Amino acid sequence: MELLTSEDFKNTRIQPEWTAMDYLLEVVRVDQEKMQEQTLMNKKKNGGLKRKLQIQEENNKNKRPITSYPPKPLTPEGLKQHIVENMGGSNCVLVIQKQLFFSDVNPQASRLLIPFSQVESHEFLNKSEVELLKNKEAIKACLVEPSMEEIEINFKRWDMRKKSMYVVTTSWNSIVKNNKLKAEDVVQLWSFRVNSILCFVLQKL
Repeated sequence: MELLTSEDFKNTRIQPEWTAMDYLLEVVRVDQEKMQEQTLMNKKKNGGLKRKLQIQEENNKNKRPITSYPPKPLTPEGLKQHIVENMGGSNCVLVIQKQLFFSDVNPQASRLLIPFSQVESHEFLNKSEVELLKNKEAIKACLVEPSMEEIEINFKRWDMRKKSMYVVTTSWNSIVKNNKLKAEDVVQLWSFRVNSILCFVLQKL
């Protein structure tokens, strides 16, 4: 309990006829009022804190659970062997590792989105390819599926208001179907070169 100070008696009007008992009663009254004010303040604080904790708990429930991604490894040996020995490829670079969302496997959309913010490096493209994409032109490329089948795709760039992304289109629905890709699968998209021509390989983890 806090001690009373002269500030607590600023609204007290002392009468000349007061006796010692009157002064004592006034002290008790002021002390009780101060205790009531402190109790109300504590209730408000506790109520506000409780509400804040409830809101925080509700927000935590609504948050998407953090996905634990596998580590980003070097080119897998089997994949590297196929690229180098069977296709004569080189310069294998990891473009992105991402978890597939429903929009990535939705046949109505028929495309794989590769946000710039998640791209490991943009250096897999040469200057002429960068210019083609900036001019809204598509790059025709070969993509090696997880099944090791080869298929032709279009690789594009989409520029939105606040963000840009690469997009794999053409034959994407076939890739999803043939390799049984589904939402929440984690995949890696690698790029490589065959006689300087841009190619890709998709790996399902």
